[in-house]
Amino acid sequence: MSLDKSPTRARAPRRLLPGIGVFAGLLLVAVGVFAANDWFPKTDPMSGKRVGWFGRNADAPVRNSSTQTSATPQLSKEYIYAGSRLLAVEDANATAAPPADIAVWRPSNGLWCIMDSNGSSHTFASWGGHATDKAMPGDYDGDGKTDLVVYRSDGGYWWIYYTSTGTVDSIQWGGTSGDIPIAADFDGDGKADLGIARKDNANGEMDWFVYLSNGGTLTFSWGSNLGDKVAAADFDGDGRADPAVYRTSTDAYHWYRSSDSGYGTAVVGDGEEIVPSDYDGDGKADAAVFNDSTGYWYIFQSSTNSLVSVQWGTSGDEPVHNDYDGDGKTDLAVYTPAADPAPGVWKIKRSSNGTTRTEYWGAPSDIPVPAFYRR
Repeated sequence: MSLDKSPTRARAPRRLLPGIGVFAGLLLVAVGVFAANDWFPKTDPMSGKRVGWFGRNADAPVRNSSTQTSATPQLSKEYIYAGSRLLAVEDANATAAPPADIAVWRPSNGLWCIMDSNGSSHTFASWGGHATDKAMPGDYDGDGKTDLVVYRSDGGYWWIYYTSTGTVDSIQWGGTSGDIPIAADFDGDGKADLGIARKDNANGEMDWFVYLSNGGTLTFSWGSNLGDKVAAADFDGDGRADPAVYRTSTDAYHWYRSSDSGYGTAVVGDGEEIVPSDYDGDGKADAAVFNDSTGYWYIFQSSTNSLVSVQWGTSGDEPVHNDYDGDGKTDLAVYTPAADPAPGVWKIKRSSNGTTRTEYWGAPSDIPVPAFYRR
């Protein structure tokens, strides 16, 4: 082969030309079909709406064709407690209810006076006012609103005014001289039950009688009749109130756990008022007392199993602890009774930021009854 001979270009095989022609013809047909059916992406010059391939809405969100997740389910009411005290209610739109309301009950005429957010008075009703009546507010129908209730020791009747419906009810439960009324949710159904603690002098015990919201009853003994002070709160966080006593001779709390039938004990300090509630926000009631001579609060925190003492109040003040700032923790609060012409004074130590809230609400002889009335 001669080196000076230039190479020649290879020719395309003739048999490929018909295939290329067929492909081009099919492509033209496909373009025509897409154009005729308006399947190409475009933007409408009038509306600005974008349309993608095959006429799909280009502005619509992309969906996973393999798995479709349902929308977030709407919640029904969820009740949040600090011990036996209702702290907050989450509604169907997950909107937290307002914090506790400042309120007083007037024994002379039975008026319940609740402070509105603007400082004005809102009177629900005149309910009670008998000489032997004791205010026992609580949520007795499970609607998340506090109902107006008095216990009349003369006859042992509980008189209930349901704030949602305006209907009334009366139940006889108690009536023996010396009976101590206790309102708490012992069965965990979101409704306050009627409780009576009665000294058993024959056996030296404290007998408890509970009328449940479903019509059932509970009877048991817990505590001594020699100086024990009684209360009920959810110390184990299972949603049910546990019976408790504060033994003044030892400054110790003793409570029965509904969750496992065990019992708990905590030494707190010297106090005249028994005030268990959830002060640390862990969902369990803390054993606590208030000394109305010195203004000291002694709280055994369930979250740390440690005792803390705080001075909040002075001699003669009454404890009115509740969650006034809506942070899920019970705030230290005291009520200085009114002395005409000066009104009653509420001093609240906010657990959320440590600041003080002061309100003037109450007339002489009024009984403070803070709770969740405005829902």
